[in-house]
Amino acid sequence: MDKGGILTQDSYISRRGLLAGATAAGAVLGTGSRSLAQANADWQTGAPAEWDRVLAAARSEGLVTVAGFPLLSEKMSAAFKRDTGIQLNFLGGNTAEQSARLEAEARAKNVTIDVLVSGARELVMMKEDLLEPILPQLILPGVAPKNFRDGKHKFVDNAGQYLLQGASYVFGWLTVNTDVVKPGEIKVWKDLLDPKYRGKIAAYDFRFPGPGQGPAIFLYNTRGPEFIKELFHGQQVKFSTENRSLMEGVVRGTTPILLGGIQLEVERFRANFKNIGVVLPEDGPGYLTGGFSVIKQAKGVPHPNAAKVFINWYMSKPGQELYESITLEASRRIDLGTSPPSYVVPGKFEYTDDYTEDYYLLSRSSMVKSLNDTLGQR
Repeated sequence: MDKGGILTQDSYISRRGLLAGATAAGAVLGTGSRSLAQANADWQTGAPAEWDRVLAAARSEGLVTVAGFPLLSEKMSAAFKRDTGIQLNFLGGNTAEQSARLEAEARAKNVTIDVLVSGARELVMMKEDLLEPILPQLILPGVAPKNFRDGKHKFVDNAGQYLLQGASYVFGWLTVNTDVVKPGEIKVWKDLLDPKYRGKIAAYDFRFPGPGQGPAIFLYNTRGPEFIKELFHGQQVKFSTENRSLMEGVVRGTTPILLGGIQLEVERFRANFKNIGVVLPEDGPGYLTGGFSVIKQAKGVPHPNAAKVFINWYMSKPGQELYESITLEASRRIDLGTSPPSYVVPGKFEYTDDYTEDYYLLSRSSMVKSLNDTLGQR
């Protein structure tokens, strides 16, 4: 069981079942996976007559080009081919660079990427009428709203049409060395200000895009600028942009507390070290975010029917099981057989959500500026 608010490796195994990304993906794609016919029957059940036409046209197009998080590439390509008979040309890379490429192609009316699966940067493209609506393309019963949390789809955009979010998970928690941070020592965020933790806290640098900005903004919004000063300045927080080195600091105990650790690295290290735990402070266990799960499409794609098939497959049970098992981001589907770490699964807490149009376009950049103004030169 949990030890004083710290989720240890043992508690995770007992409560959720340890399904690391590779293992879970293997369960979907391995020798024991469903046959092609069974997989097709599962996710296409009740398809309207229009679906047969779309699927036939998609197979005539031959392939679909999807850009996204690199770790998805191999297994997603194999699974999509298995379930549809259509080749998936997956472009794995830096999602910020992929977003810039898609925007440039859309402006030039020379689009080569059929679908982009990433964050929410493309809200600017939506404002300039460069995106194709996703909602009308969801035609299978298996991707109807009833299959998702709260009985609805979640779009980042206020119109509820263009940027469809597959996952919504908790981020902004603390990763700790359980040999140093004992159960119950950190119950609320203010406990981090204990003098014994001075010089012992690390964070992903919020001045750079990555997993540091969201948690820092979350703390600024919920705890205020004075807390930010006391934490980052007063406690001499050490900054880095290397996820692996940040986790190594936790394991070694040189920086036994980490803000901005990502679940993929946490679980990778937890598979080999017993002294890693996760703390969700009682007065704010984190905030909701969508990670790399947002699907969007520019106008004028080269394979529109294959893109529509991919969009439906991605939001289906097999598509979301694969996505969740690899990224460890909690999918919004409510019928999956995969199991992400318990600390990323939303509970009953009233979370803030950073994957909304208003936050992304109106608040994010101003909050980063406020953080820099508050902390000055470090």
